[in-house]
Order: sequence, then structure tokens, then C-alpha cells
Amino acid sequence: MFRLLVVDDEKIIADGLYEVLKNLPNLELDVYKAYSGEEAVRLFDRTRFDIVLTDIRMPGINGLQLLDKIRDKWPTCKVIFLTGHNEFSYIYSAIQYDGVSYLLKTEGYEKVIQVVEQSVKEIEIELRNESLLKQAQEQLYTTREMMQNDYVKGILNEQLNIREINQKQLDELGIPLRAEESVLILLGRVNSFQNKSMYSYRTSQLYGIKLIARQYISAHAVVVETVNDKSDLIWLIQPLPGHAAEDGWGQVLTYIKGNLELIQLACRESVGEVLSFVLDDSPVSWEHAADRFSILQMLMNYRIGQGSGMLLLDKQLIRQEMRQAEKMGAKKPSFRHSRLELLRDQLENGQREEFEKTLQECAVTFAAVDSMHYTPAMEVYYAIGLVFLTYMNRWNLVDTVAAKVGMHKLMQPGEHESWQEAFGYLIQVGELLFSLQSQEEERRATAVILIIQKHILEHLHDPDEISLVRLGELVYFNPSYLSRLFKQVTEINLSEYITSARMNKAKQLLGNPDIKIQEVAELVGYGTATNFTRSFRKSLNMTPQEYRSLVLSR
Repeated sequence: MFRLLVVDDEKIIADGLYEVLKNLPNLELDVYKAYSGEEAVRLFDRTRFDIVLTDIRMPGINGLQLLDKIRDKWPTCKVIFLTGHNEFSYIYSAIQYDGVSYLLKTEGYEKVIQVVEQSVKEIEIELRNESLLKQAQEQLYTTREMMQNDYVKGILNEQLNIREINQKQLDELGIPLRAEESVLILLGRVNSFQNKSMYSYRTSQLYGIKLIARQYISAHAVVVETVNDKSDLIWLIQPLPGHAAEDGWGQVLTYIKGNLELIQLACRESVGEVLSFVLDDSPVSWEHAADRFSILQMLMNYRIGQGSGMLLLDKQLIRQEMRQAEKMGAKKPSFRHSRLELLRDQLENGQREEFEKTLQECAVTFAAVDSMHYTPAMEVYYAIGLVFLTYMNRWNLVDTVAAKVGMHKLMQPGEHESWQEAFGYLIQVGELLFSLQSQEEERRATAVILIIQKHILEHLHDPDEISLVRLGELVYFNPSYLSRLFKQVTEINLSEYITSARMNKAKQLLGNPDIKIQEVAELVGYGTATNFTRSFRKSLNMTPQEYRSLVLSR
């Protein structure tokens, strides 16, 4: 989904373009409007825009000044100027920029739609740029890159002493970060790797993803990236040198949040992989980076809905539920047996089929053992039971599980007649945990959607309060992920829900003859009666006045 902003100081023009562009059936656009350059700049500080359609002559910040702001905040944004016949020389210098075009105001809506469609096609082509893939295949990791990876992973895994984190070490390794400043942590996971286990394949794909991410992030920040043992991508980020700390971090956070969705789209188009991201909501000192990273790992596993392609931008969403886990620490017990380690990760990551397969392998290993006192089998049984118990304690599931299966058997293999029965019991517990996990994901998703629906119904009169950006801020979600989640849960688009809610309230208000049509339009969030009438006719095949007459006649 691409984000488009209409900017014009004449409200009737801005409203008309807004209504036309947001209802294009062949383009999935998230459309916003601003009545001044100043209002547009404030929106740029909140979120990324992919296309800006703006008048060139406006009081205050005019179109050319707005172009400078756009190039500073979102350099890849396409800009379309609306101009009069006598203004071409005025914008001649502006259209020398890449991604800038113009339209005459007299050309009509069809021409506007045509130029917007062309801009969307250009963005899609850029996202599919195969030159990045070619670079990924031609370049190999250098020794310095390997040392950088080991150093960063050593910091995040608490394998390095705090004294080893200094500017001399960073400079010697070629890491462009500053030891005296905090860092922002971004965690990424390739969801589509679950069924692609070839090491060479993963390595090639991860390298391509890192190149793509660096292209988007490095324009406004200093960054170093690494990959951990689970093939998760990790970025440590700082503002560019010379930026004031407070302003620098604010700009970096806004820029990173805005570009994560583009990185997802570029990776999907160029390398064919689906990524989820968790971005920390504040910088952290090097000393506490490992603790913060552990929390981000837990947040990555805290899926809502299906979780694929997730963008989680703020810990506030689940801070209450995570408080106990953060207090106790996010460290997990480690097991020597590789399959037990794998089991734990598969349970945490929601990989049900892979988990069941691994657990079956453990069961088969000891199926033929006669003695219930066979130590290796006992060790594996206890280890799996501990994996389950740790997971249940972390997510407060002990009482729920105890009500469905005998918890006393979990750490008592002697309660079973055979190892076949014992591992069958563990399989039963595992199936229950995944069922509870699925129910909990659905509950979280439903809770988020209920918040959104309630807010929409209470703020139909205020378009700013029901914009996708505002709704995303309300539940700390990336706007596009929220849109996909809403469709996943309700089976209708968010824009369709808003339109339906507006029409339902409008029909209710039209039943009262004392309320004027213009007042109804304002109460359901349309700036003018003209825009309201256009949308009402499109939805019900009649004008508001015709509907009112019909209702009153009955």
C-alpha cells in the first residue's frame, strides 16, 4: 500500500482530489490531504509519503519550498505539481529533480489519475530493481565483515566485557558507530525462511536483504548490521554525526519507521522474502544493549494475527503483559542436544508442523526402550518438560494447561507405563500449547481491531482521527500492517468499514428532518455537502435528499 498526500490551500480542490483518489479501485492507496504547506510538513514528521500531489502557489510554504522539505525527509517520494498555464517557467527548475512531474489544473481528474498511476508504476519498478540482487551475488563477505559480525553479536549476547566496547575497537573493526553515544536496535526476521534450510541459500538471501536495508537506512543514519545464529537480522543505528542528540534521534526514528515498509516491499519484490521487523522505541546505552535486545527478541515472538510481515514499532502495546518477563529477564535455558534447542525455538516461533516433527523424532529415538529408568531418555524427557514449563510460566498458561492435562506428569516420567506413552503425553501437551497460542494470537488481534472500530465510530466527524496513520499510532502499529490485520480479522478493508460506518450514521441522521444535509455531511466527516452527496450516491444509488424523502414517506 502506497501513501499519497494532496496539498492545496483551496479546500474545494483538495477535498475533490482526495475523494477521487481514495476511491480508485485499481490502486491500493492510503490518501491524505493538507490545506497548507505547514500542515503537510507536520504530516511528514509523522509518517512516510510515497506520492505528494501539491499546488505550486500557496501562502506560507509554497510548492517549491515544500519540495525541499520532501527531499530532506523522504527523498524517494514522487512529487506532482499542480500548476496554471502561466507558471511553467516558475517550476522549470523543480522538474529537473528525479521523481518530479507537473499537471495543468485545467486537465481534469482523468489526467490526474493517469499521472498518479504512472507514479505508482515507477515506484513498483524501483522496488523490483534487480541490480541489488546482482550486487548481492557478486560480492562476498570480507574478513572484516566477519569480525564486525562477531563483535556485534558478542555485545548483544553479553559475551564481551563492557571495557571491550570502546571507540578504539570500533575504529579498528571499521564499525562506523560512536562508543560514547547510545544505539537504536532494529530486529528483523525472514518469515519465509521456515521451509528453506539450505545454508548457502540463506546466506545469499540475507546478504541481499542487508544491501537493500542499508540503501534505505544509511541515507539518514549510521548503521551496522549482523546476523545471529537463528538467521535473524540485527541493525545498530545512530544519527549522522553533527546532529543534536534530541533532534537527531527524533529524525532517525521517524525516518526508520517510514522506510521499514519500503524495505519489506523491496525485499519481497527483489529477493522474494517476507520480513517482520521489531524496532525499539528509544536508544539504549551499549552497557544495556544486551538486555534490550533480549526484550526485542521476545517482542518478535509476540505475534498478533499471523505475524508474517509484522512491523511492531512500540513496546507500549504489550508492556503490561511483558512486565513480569522483563523483570525476570528474557534469558532462556540452553540444552546441549541440538534437537531440544530446536524444539524450544520452534515453540517460541509458532512453527507447529516443524515442532511436531522434531518432537516425533525424539519420541522415535526412545520408543523401543523398555526401562523407564533409562537415563538418556529421562534427560530428554526432563529437558522437553522444562521447555514446556518455561514457556507456560512466561505466558501464564500453567493453570490453563493443568485444567486440561495432568500437570503432575510433566516432570515425572515414572507416571507413565512406557516411553512411548510418556512421549505421547508430551506430544499432547505440545498440541495443547499450540492451540492456546493460536487462540491467544486471535484474541490479541481481535482486541486490537475492537479498539480501532470503537475509535472510528466515536470519531466519524473528524477525518484526521480515523486516518490510517492516526489509527496505527493508536495501537502502536505500522499503518500498512494494521490495514492487513484489519482485513485478516474482519474480512473487509478498513476503508470499506469506515465508509460503511459513515453511511450507517448518515442514514440514521437523515431520518431526522430537522438536521440539514450540510450538518449531516459534517457529522460523518465530509467537509462539504457535495462530497457527501457523491459518496452517498455511490454507496446507495440515491442522493441524501432522495433517501430522506423515502424514509419520511414511510
